[in-house]
Amino acid sequence: MLHVEIHSPALEKEVKALIDAGLYADTEALMTDALEKLVNAKKESRLDAAILLYRYGEVTLARAAELAGLHRFEFEAALKAKGITKLVEVESAEALQAGVSLIKQLHKPNGGTVEA
Repeated sequence: MLHVEIHSPALEKEVKALIDAGLYADTEALMTDALEKLVNAKKESRLDAAILLYRYGEVTLARAAELAGLHRFEFEAALKAKGITKLVEVESAEALQAGVSLIKQLHKPNGGTVEA
């Protein structure tokens, strides 16, 4: 069970008013709702901070996902939902073209084969 002491008379009056208005059954219900909202807000804040660090190039995608408390694929989905493209670094234009060619080969019908 949750036990909370309110040390602010003004806050105590607001809590009592919310309960008296029928918005919450009791103090425990109000505090549970408040804590759930705080945790969710904190998650959003962590996600926003991780996205900014990633966009500024301060952290890798994997590290940003870790900071946000998400799996890498969940973080990629969050980036996509916010209209942010994933950054991909390559050594050169030739390396990029070689990678694109390899992907195209792997996605050909009948399954392309790749030699190492």
